Amino acid sequence: MWMKNDDELVSEVLKGDQTSFELLLRPYRLGLLNMAYRMTGNREEAKEICQDALIKVYRYLHRYEKGKSFKSWVYKITMNSAYDFLRKKKKSEDIIESQKDLHFATSPNPEQQFLNREIGSKIESCLRNLSPKEKAVFLLRDGDGFSVEETSEILKCSSLSVRTHLSRARKKIRAQFDKVNLGFKKEVNSEV
Repeated sequence: MWMKNDDELVSEVLKGDQTSFELLLRPYRLGLLNMAYRMTGNREEAKEICQDALIKVYRYLHRYEKGKSFKSWVYKITMNSAYDFLRKKKKSEDIIESQKDLHFATSPNPEQQFLNREIGSKIESCLRNLSPKEKAVFLLRDGDGFSVEETSEILKCSSLSVRTHLSRARKKIRAQFDKVNLGFKKEVNSEV
């Protein structure tokens, strides 16, 4: 079966075909929800952000420039919705509490589930100390694989700013991960 590209689906939605809107967003929904979840640490808040973002996508679809990356455009809208939500909430301590449910939901065995929970909690601990901008850059670049240019477009900042925030985020995460890891090693050694 021949699959339509994003530009073709956008044209169909703009002509009034509502089913094309679902087809257009289907490949991005989980990634958008995952991004919103990682920004808030709360599933319900992530759903609220995504709902707001999807309404904006539909409302402003006529502004999308054909030939550009639809994925980047949708992520930009979702990231802006997340920033708006976090600004209204003003509780930075609630950002990124857990990624377990979306990333580690299914594991083949109890041992793997335990390891996934351990990794998830270490990641949570490391991400808690990042600013919202550092988190966003880190998650877009290292989490979702966007290029520096795509990330700068999504976040509406310069490529230099993306590189700077990414470097800071990686240093903080590395330092925090080492700190968490050392604490874990001390606990294990004291039990032996």
